[in-house]
Amino acid sequence: MKISECTHLPKKFAKPGAEKCEENHFCSFGQRVCLTCGYVGCCDSCSQHMRKHAAETGHQVMASYPADEHSFIWCYADDDYLEPDEKHNLKSTE
Repeated sequence: MKISECTHLPKKFAKPGAEKCEENHFCSFGQRVCLTCGYVGCCDSCSQHMRKHAAETGHQVMASYPADEHSFIWCYADDDYLEPDEKHNLKSTE
């Protein structure tokens, strides 16, 4: 799905915040960042903290963290990957 088609996308991507999943639970891989508020939580392969965050807050769009050449953006509500464009890309979360 093109990122511009997602109605759940925040107007501006949040930077990763101080509260991280690893402070509450050990998960050395699969970190995700909420692009609405910056919460960092673990992926579905670990303890699904990011999925729980999305369900509890309504923040539906997240990205793999930290950003690298394999990074992606995901929308829980649309259940789909979002293709970044020039305006919306993961460089804005660094």
